[in-house]
Amino acid sequence: MNYHRFVLLFLVLTAPFAVALEPANPARFEKAIQAFEAEDAAKAPPKDVTVFVGASNIRRWQSLPERFKKTPVLNRGFGGCHLSDVAFFAERCVIKYQPKQIYVNSGGNDIHAGHTPEEVLASFDAFVTKVRAALPKTPVSFLSIPPSPSRWSEVEQVKKANALIAAFCAKQGLEFIDTFTLLLSADGQPRPELYVKDQLHFSEAGYDIITSAIRWQKEIMAFGKQDAEKTPPENPIIFTGSSSIRRWTSLAGDFPGLPVMNRGFGGSEVFDSFNYAHLTVIKYKPRMVVFYAGGNDIAGGKTPQRVVEDFKAFVTKVHAALPECRICYISNAPNPKRWSMIDKMIETNRLMEEFAKTDKRLQFINVYPHMLGPDGMPKPDIFVEDQLHMNAKGYAIWREVLGPYVK
Repeated sequence: MNYHRFVLLFLVLTAPFAVALEPANPARFEKAIQAFEAEDAAKAPPKDVTVFVGASNIRRWQSLPERFKKTPVLNRGFGGCHLSDVAFFAERCVIKYQPKQIYVNSGGNDIHAGHTPEEVLASFDAFVTKVRAALPKTPVSFLSIPPSPSRWSEVEQVKKANALIAAFCAKQGLEFIDTFTLLLSADGQPRPELYVKDQLHFSEAGYDIITSAIRWQKEIMAFGKQDAEKTPPENPIIFTGSSSIRRWTSLAGDFPGLPVMNRGFGGSEVFDSFNYAHLTVIKYKPRMVVFYAGGNDIAGGKTPQRVVEDFKAFVTKVHAALPECRICYISNAPNPKRWSMIDKMIETNRLMEEFAKTDKRLQFINVYPHMLGPDGMPKPDIFVEDQLHMNAKGYAIWREVLGPYVK
């Protein structure tokens, strides 16, 4: 066990015993719970649903269904609630749905009302106890209590509550999703653009952070485990981005003698690479980064302009820490499955190439024309069955095109 996890476990094991608080005024939220029940009566909730429950940052998450299109979700947030309220109403707003996954985000209002971190933990324990009694196999994930500019004076109590809950989750086999540090700028203060005018609730940019963490924290943590098992090379060449990088299993053999590392995570978008750049890129102090992502963004409905802006943010973040690092962007590749989106892919490539020309540390690597046949269509024999990802022939093309830049 590393030192950090030891400290977290020590905190929860040595914390003063606290009994979960009874809700101060359950009637305050009765209308909200009844509204959920009326919604269920009007339209039956989907089966195998994922329930998001908690306070106002859950309640105000209107883009939740759009962000998790492939997963049926229910928003059961009720603004102003404490974790004790979430526990009190667990049967009526969580358990009744027999969800396949539960995400909880609450606790900040508890701290603001003067409750101790230990009491916050006890209320979460009470919620988990109720859920496990009824749904012993349903995973429960706790989204860390966020920092917020309007309540910055309470940050130390928030940190302690998060540490206690993280240690409790580790002990109980639950997932603690740490978004706290992701919401801070380099100076350790909350990033104001991630909040709406009240500087308490998330903007859509804030929900970008939360969404990314929900999707990718497990894979990012897996990279840390790999590092513990095998020491990474010094000043490596890092390949990062989406599934076409992650699936490049022949990477080391394709570039023999070079300190290449694969830090791709499949299905990710450019924003996810920005969000976790400190853990997938910066921590290794690479001499070069080879980046491929953007296709999932376009397929998910983002514009070429948004894809480029997210890549600019990635570059800014990396160069702030590693000003001499070279960054190569591999053009969006043509593939049969997404051929209907090709105009947007081409526009993304055009904008990326223009951006790369603004900085000598950047390089645009155009694999696009090398993947087309004489008929101007993607070569049919360079893709696997899904018609999206490449086979060995496809990676051989990439190896030849990238070789001069990497070597």
